[in-house]
Parts: sequence; C-alpha cells; structure tokens
Amino acid sequence: MKRLKIIEQIIIVLVVAVLIPFVTIGIIISNISQQSVRNELANNTSLIAQFIGEATENYVLLSQSQLDQIASGFSYIPNTMAKIQYFDDIESKTMLFKELDIIEKNKIPKDKYDVKNGRLTLVSPIDADKNYYLAAQVNINIIDKLLSKENIEGRNIYIFDYFQKKLIATNVDTTNTYDVVSDLNLKQDSKKGLFGKKKNTPKAYYKMKNPQWLVVVDTTKNVTAKTIIKARYRIILSLCIAAFSIIFIVGLYTYYLYINIRQLFKGITAVSKGNYDKKIHLIKRAFTPHEIVFLAKEFNYMANKINVSYKDLREKNKELERLNEFRENLVNATSHEFRTPLTSIIGYTSRLLRQDIVLDDETKVKSLQIIKQQAQRLSNMVEDLLVIPELESYSLKFNIQEVDLADSINRAIEYLNSSEVEFVSDIAPDLKNVWADDYRLEQIIINLLDNAVKYTKDNAPIEVFAKNVDGVPVLTIKNKCEKISEEIKQKLFEKFIRADSKLTRTTRGTGLGLYIVKGLAEALKIEISLDCDEDFIITLKFSDYV
Repeated sequence: MKRLKIIEQIIIVLVVAVLIPFVTIGIIISNISQQSVRNELANNTSLIAQFIGEATENYVLLSQSQLDQIASGFSYIPNTMAKIQYFDDIESKTMLFKELDIIEKNKIPKDKYDVKNGRLTLVSPIDADKNYYLAAQVNINIIDKLLSKENIEGRNIYIFDYFQKKLIATNVDTTNTYDVVSDLNLKQDSKKGLFGKKKNTPKAYYKMKNPQWLVVVDTTKNVTAKTIIKARYRIILSLCIAAFSIIFIVGLYTYYLYINIRQLFKGITAVSKGNYDKKIHLIKRAFTPHEIVFLAKEFNYMANKINVSYKDLREKNKELERLNEFRENLVNATSHEFRTPLTSIIGYTSRLLRQDIVLDDETKVKSLQIIKQQAQRLSNMVEDLLVIPELESYSLKFNIQEVDLADSINRAIEYLNSSEVEFVSDIAPDLKNVWADDYRLEQIIINLLDNAVKYTKDNAPIEVFAKNVDGVPVLTIKNKCEKISEEIKQKLFEKFIRADSKLTRTTRGTGLGLYIVKGLAEALKIEISLDCDEDFIITLKFSDYV
C-alpha cells in the first residue's frame, strides 16, 4: 500500500471535511432559500393581483356611488335648461364624469368599457320605473396608475373581461397574451388563485365583481433572476467565500507546517546519512506549532551532541591509528635497528672470549672500540625512545644555564668523528654563549650531525658553521644529499619519517631524530629552519643568548 505524503493527506482531509460538507450545506440552504423565495414570490404575485383588482373595484364603486347621488337629485330639477346646466356643472367641477346623458333602458350598451378611449360607461336609474337612466363616461385612469412600475415590481399585468374574453388593459406587449390565457386555470368559486407550469415564475389571478373583470399577474424571468437566482448566487458566493477562507487559512497553516516538517525530514535524513553538521532552520510564524519548535530545538541539540561526539570519536580513532602506527613503527624500528648493533656486540664479545685462538692487542682494542661504538648507538636509540613520551606530555625538565655554544658543537663533532664522513667546521671566535640545557643542546646537535652523516651523498664532508648574525648566535649544518620529494620534505620533522623509502631503508635509524630535535628546540626556544632545494641545510637560531 502506497503511503500518501502529508500534503496529499491534507488535501484529501480538506475535500472530505470542508468541500463536501460545504457543497451539501450549500445545496440544502439553496433549496430552502429557493423554496422560501418561491413562496414569497407567489404570495407577492397574488397580492399584486388582489391589490390591482380591489383598487379598480373600489374606484368603480366610488364612481357608481357618486353617479347614484347625482341621479337621485335629477328629479328635483324644474326644467330642461336647468338640467343641462346641472350636467355641465358636474362635468366641469368633478372631472370624474364625461358626457352625462339621459338614455332609455333599451339603449344601455352591452359593452360598457371602451378599450380604445379607456372609458367605462356607468348608468343609474332616474325614475322609479327604471325606464330612463343617467349614463356617464368614467375615465379609468387608475388602471394606468396601478400598472406603474412602483406597484407591479416588474411583472406583466393583464386585465380581461372574462365574459366577453376581451383584453381590457396591459402594461406590456400583447404578443404573450395567448400564452397567459392558455395557462389560465380558474378555480370554481375561487375569487383568486395561482396557476402556471413553472414554479419559479408563478402567475396569479383575481376576479372582480363590478366590473366583471379578471386581473392576471405574470411573473417574468427578470423578477425571478432578481429574487430566486440572485438569492441563490448570494448563498453560493457566501459559501464559496467561507469555504475559500477556511481553505486559505488551513492552507496557510498547512504550508508552514509542511515546510517545517520537511525541514525535520531533511535533518533526520542528513543525520541518518552521517551528516551531523545539519541544523534545522524553521520558518517561525504564528502558525508554527510549539511542538515543532520544540522538536527542532531538541533535534539541533541532539545533532550537535552527536557531531561533537563524532568528532571526538574521529580524533580518538585517528589517535589510535597514530598510536597503532607508532607501535608498529617502533616494533619494526627497534627490532631492525637494535638487531644490528646487538649482533656486532655479541659477535665481537664472543670473539674476545674464545680460548682456542690468540688475539693480539691491536685486534682486541679494535674489537672493544667496535663494541663501545655499537653500545653507544644502542644508548642513543634508547635515549631517543625515552625522550619522546616526555616531549609529548610536556613533562621534560631542563637545567637551564649559560652554555658555551662553541664547546657544545665541538663535543658533538668529536662524538661522531669516528665515522667515515669528514666534518668541516667554521666557528666564529666571538660566538656568544646561550641559555640552555647543556645536555639537551648537545643531544640536538648530535642528532642533527648524525642525520647529516646518514644521508650525505658519496661521503661528502659535513659543513658546520656557527656565527653571530645581527648579534644573534646561529648554527648551520650543511650536507649534500639526494633530492627529497616535496611530500617527504613537509613531514621530515614528524615521527618515523625518513628521507629514504620505507621499502629500501638504505640508511640506519629509527626516524625519530628530527622529531626529537624539533621538540627539544621548541622547548628551549630555539628557532629551527630547513632548506633542502639543492643541499640539505638546517639552521638553528638561538633567541635566548648571553
């Protein structure tokens, strides 16, 4: 089973926990709102039809009442001229009735409403037998007022004479009249009602008694768009804004959380691969949880401790490697270098102890000299091995005193003068004395001269110079040797480093001489320098002098 990433899981959670509930809620609220607005729209349509019908009825009823009052006073007028004057006064003062006239009963028009002129004919009897009637033309201008935009709210209004199936008035083009009439479904004994096939565009009717007209109100698509559809869009828009606000806030929180978790992930991965220097750098904002900050802090602390421990362990391993190499080199050097002088000592000692041969005095003296020389060589190697721990532990003790530098140089030359190599010395008479340990100073010079003897080329002479340079005593030892590689040159003062190959070992020695010289020189504040581009030249500069 494939494991989803954090961001993928969060997207799924958002879809399940936010989008689906919001869509469901939106559909429910939209349907409820649509149903509510639809009912309200139907009620308003019915009320508009009723309002127009009742207003028209009241207007006609008021006009008929006034006409009846005028007709009741007609019989009291004495002559014809007075009656004519009476009609003229009514027409001029009321502005309600036009063309007042006396007509017979059989001349009452069946079609009392003149659509063309917008007038309604009203009659009222003027005698007890009701043979004659007072007829008046009433201007139904109230219909135009009732059909104004302020009253109908954008709906289509139709007024029919439902007995003669005649259109009395409308506020729109009559092209849709047939569709409205075809949808009309009057309920028996019902003064008003709703009809129509479309729920969102309800139609309403209202039956008037006097006149016997029918008011039909048709809800247009524009009204539906302003009510139901607009309300639906507002609900959807509000839900979308709320959903996107939640998604934005959750997304912003998730973004910082995801970035910081990725930082933790990268840090853990780096540590698992051995990169202990890796540090977690969080994006600290208001959305960054305390637990993440705590984990990052603890991880950085842990990584730092591991890094320090790893470095210590690495240094310890290097030290163990150095100690192991030192041990191996020490065993190899001592086993190899000690074997040669010991073999010579044992051989010449056995020769002197033999009883079956007679040795002359010269042979005995020569044998004893070789034994002494090899014993001295063993002593020097032992001394080198003993002084190393004291140098490395800084526990070497010195007896600092005024030392005759020229005398120390001469003693060292005399000590090694038995070798096959010649020493050429040039010591200035005014060479200053130095402050040093006489024994350790002589050990430094002997080691340098012995090193020069070992590596001199073709037994060339060893040159020794000692003089005051700018008032400072300086000792220079020079010998000719084979060219030294740059790698060996950089390591000449390290332990067990020799100028010859480790495989050939053409010279004697343990490889500790220059290392001991370096350590003793630094302890005695003697500056040592090396130049081996052409000849091998070592220079000692004494900073502490008399």
